[in-house]
Amino acid sequence: MIEFLQAQPEEYRNQVMDLLGRGAVQMAVMLHLDFATDPVWLSNRNIPFTDLKWGHTWGAGGELLVGLPEVNGGDNQLAPFHEYRLGMPNEWIDAENWAADLVEMVGDVAEYRGRDSGLYGQLFDPDSNQPVGHPFAFDIGIMDRMTVSFPRGGAIVSLTTESFMARKGVPVYGMQTYFDQKRRHPTDEGLQFVTEAGKLITWTDW
Repeated sequence: MIEFLQAQPEEYRNQVMDLLGRGAVQMAVMLHLDFATDPVWLSNRNIPFTDLKWGHTWGAGGELLVGLPEVNGGDNQLAPFHEYRLGMPNEWIDAENWAADLVEMVGDVAEYRGRDSGLYGQLFDPDSNQPVGHPFAFDIGIMDRMTVSFPRGGAIVSLTTESFMARKGVPVYGMQTYFDQKRRHPTDEGLQFVTEAGKLITWTDW
């Protein structure tokens, strides 16, 4: 609790402490995806709001954030992956060829791979329905892979992110194997015979 309050600006600490001392605390969950062309700021609220730290307007994504990852780690997990699932019902899509456009977006990896992502929380005053204090991070990472599926009534985009502990794509434990390389560059066969040769390339620690 002390660390949480110290991370808040001094002018908000008393308000935050008052909210946390109540029987129930109102909080929004916020998701930031830094797409190159059009960054996304969403929350699970039904009304957009502007945060007090960055001044971003977080859109109303109450029906959009359909699946959030478990934010945890574990033994031997130096760089856990997290998956966000974003559901988009048909009525949200105005373009005639929205499905084809969505597939094209998923295929354009330069739009998202290696770019920032973040899952945050924001306390709200239940009386004024306004944010109090700065957002606090649950999970900060970088976007890696994206897929799309089309169930009846809309589409679901699944986005995998890496923790910053992954060092932006460096293999876990600093080892570069054929399968590590294929995951990052599916057409690269340069490490195909590394295992057979009994050799292992150690990633540099720059």
